[in-house]
Amino acid sequence: MKIKINEIESYRAPENYTVSVDDRIEKIEVINGNCVQDYGHISSGDVISFTALFHKDAVAQIAELWVARTLVTFTDEAGNILPNQRIVVRSYKYEPRFPDYYQLTLELWSC
Repeated sequence: MKIKINEIESYRAPENYTVSVDDRIEKIEVINGNCVQDYGHISSGDVISFTALFHKDAVAQIAELWVARTLVTFTDEAGNILPNQRIVVRSYKYEPRFPDYYQLTLELWSC
């Protein structure tokens, strides 16, 4: 299945789809033991990261959203819709043998 950023579709399913959770727990070393400071899971701090293949026209549209810091709606492979996401372009590269396609490594942050 493909993913969507607003109405911009990827060419195929993303690779390396990962959700890094914001679990705010910390172990503090004290004399004769440890203390745990736990503020819980902050879902708004979760970060979704993945690599996906896009046509060059779609890459230009994604770049505009990124530069303008526009909030986007993200639809994952399962059809789950996540509104108010900030898109971050981490890297891009050409797809070998297909000059009109780029692999983008993206992050989505909740806002």
